[in-house]
Amino acid sequence: MSRISFTDPDTGALSWFDPQAARDAISEGRNWTGENWIGAVSGLQTSRAVLYLTKGGRWIENQDATSEFNGADVYRFLTDDQAHAWLVKAADARRDNEEAEDALKRHFPDTPDEEGPNLGGRPMVGPKVETRISPETLAKVEAAAKAAGMSRAAWLRTTIENAVT
Repeated sequence: MSRISFTDPDTGALSWFDPQAARDAISEGRNWTGENWIGAVSGLQTSRAVLYLTKGGRWIENQDATSEFNGADVYRFLTDDQAHAWLVKAADARRDNEEAEDALKRHFPDTPDEEGPNLGGRPMVGPKVETRISPETLAKVEAAAKAAGMSRAAWLRTTIENAVT
């Protein structure tokens, strides 16, 4: 066993894991800056970050910058969402991205082909719900929303959320 002990910088908790027993170890890809190849996730030039999936199913990122300006060798836990974002970024690298791309497909097979802001229309906040109210009530709703400095939809959402919590 080659256990690595570390203090998680986000929680301050003492932790350890065995990288040789990890289910997966994925190196980040690299991008060309015009002068140097740098890590797609870490931004490191002479070292590369590694994402581990431990035997227990936890994600751990290692950024070892000891050979780069005598930096730190840091391990930290990542959530599933953070690990997914890490793999997307690593897989998008211009060089050495095959490993991250394969890991993304293995561990997050439902990743859509594209994602980004919806540039048309309003942002999706949940399913659309329609109801009918009297013109008098609608006028009161609009007056209340205006007084609160909110859109009618935002005022209705807030009022409903407050009523059911």
